[in-house]
Amino acid sequence: MRILLLDRATFKPTSREYTDEGYLRVPGRVARTGIQQYLARDLGLSDRAPTDVINVYRPPEEVFSADSLASYADADACNDHPDTMVNADNFKRVAIGHVSGPATQDGDYVLASLVIKDAQAIKDVESGKVELSAGYEAEYIHEPGVTKDGQKYEFVQRDIRINHVALVDKARAGNRAKLFDNKPEGVMPLITLDGRTVEVADSSTATLITDIFDRKNKEISTLTADMEEMEKKHDKAQAEKDMAEEELEKEKKKSGDSAISDRLAEIVSVTADAKLIAGKDFICDSVDTMVIRRKAMTDTRNSRDWSKESDVYVTAAFDMAKEAKEKEAEDEDKEKKKAKDSLDGLAKDMTKDTMTEKSPRNKFTDGIVGGWRKTVGEDE
Repeated sequence: MRILLLDRATFKPTSREYTDEGYLRVPGRVARTGIQQYLARDLGLSDRAPTDVINVYRPPEEVFSADSLASYADADACNDHPDTMVNADNFKRVAIGHVSGPATQDGDYVLASLVIKDAQAIKDVESGKVELSAGYEAEYIHEPGVTKDGQKYEFVQRDIRINHVALVDKARAGNRAKLFDNKPEGVMPLITLDGRTVEVADSSTATLITDIFDRKNKEISTLTADMEEMEKKHDKAQAEKDMAEEELEKEKKKSGDSAISDRLAEIVSVTADAKLIAGKDFICDSVDTMVIRRKAMTDTRNSRDWSKESDVYVTAAFDMAKEAKEKEAEDEDKEKKKAKDSLDGLAKDMTKDTMTEKSPRNKFTDGIVGGWRKTVGEDE
């Protein structure tokens, strides 16, 4: 889609030059790269509302192509855009001068040197009408995309050919699309905001804008930090709430009839084992089984600080002490049984001797009785 359009660009301050004939020779930025906005009717888009704003991307390789820059040479200069492109029929009526030589690249802009010959146009420039707008023919290709700085566009402009450059009150590319002017001294200050560098009117404005931007950035940073801190506190509170609910559920389970019965049985069992280890007089007021174990070990082996030992260590030592006591009791029971069995055997033997007729006891008794009889003269 090739369309004839009127475009605009930007400027920076420098000097004007007047020729002997009274002509004004002045350089100016007449075009730039990047996004420029057009109405749908400018692009002949019948499927869109005429006043819809369309973003068009002007890539550097097209704006600064050798053919495009060469097309500026001898292009006519106009005071405002004519109704149609400049041609042989309207030249005398609309032309106020021309572009001298081909254009060149100036950063993101196209720099051209204008020779303005019309007296009224020169007065308009001197009165402040210094913005520039190019009239050109170009191809508009529907290629939606996003620029490096995040701006979306629908069309790409290619094969740009210049017809004329006009003095205008309002340039499409902004108020920097002007003739170079010698009134400001030096180059306009540059400021960088969010990675984009722009020119401002003076150093005071630059300082003011930078201060405001920095202050807003600090406020945003503070708000962001506050939000992050609030999120951390919220997450911590939620975690504590979840843990409390889990503990509550555990306590509920502990308070059930079955849990109480199991807990009581464990306390009784551990207390019995503790008495076995520490003696029948062992006493502990706690119902915590670990406290009972530690108390029993402290009573029996007080050379160690059992309060500093881990639950696993205390439990293992308690169980070993219990096993040792059980083994000791078992050995003692065996000795008692052995002694009892020995006494039972002796008693049995004595009973047997007593009941036997010629047992040593009976023989001893018979000897005493027989001897007495012999003494008193009984016959044998």
